[in-house]
Amino acid sequence: MKITEENIRKIHEKLNEVSPVNYDCGKLCGEICCVYDSEEYRNDDLIIYLLPGEETLYKNSESFELRHFKIREIKYPRSWKDGVYTVKCINPPNCEREIRPIQCRTFPLIPHITKDRRFHLIFDDTQYPYKCPLIKDNIELNEDFVKETYKTWRFLLKNRLIYDLVDMDSRKRENHKIKYKIII
Repeated sequence: MKITEENIRKIHEKLNEVSPVNYDCGKLCGEICCVYDSEEYRNDDLIIYLLPGEETLYKNSESFELRHFKIREIKYPRSWKDGVYTVKCINPPNCEREIRPIQCRTFPLIPHITKDRRFHLIFDDTQYPYKCPLIKDNIELNEDFVKETYKTWRFLLKNRLIYDLVDMDSRKRENHKIKYKIII
């Protein structure tokens, strides 16, 4: 299944209606996921990998810098023959919130496929160079956010490229015995 710009916009509308918690979680950590900076990991290195079809939203954006990488430059499934797009927020944390990437909208949840092919949403903070308080402190997420995020990823996994990427990341976690917490 191909993900269209219309699909992406509908996903954005649905995810705009929900939030991980009933307050601005950025107040807990100073918006660390947007502005993280350290000697080892410069804020300039913070880029978000886009899902197929998302890149169309960023072509004329003044808040995000759109980049394209060939697969030989990064570790991605071979099925991503056309490469991968990324965006970098030009003035974090002040981005065009209405076009934030899906991965920002569904954070701190990420998709995971078990070896027996069951789909879950999980907390896995090993991917990030910072500690998200929602994960670290095991803060309960809003049920409507969890359900909508689950529906969104379930729909997105119908796309072969997205499925291959989530499966690759899931195998990496399982093979390296990386601990994660299943949310749903």
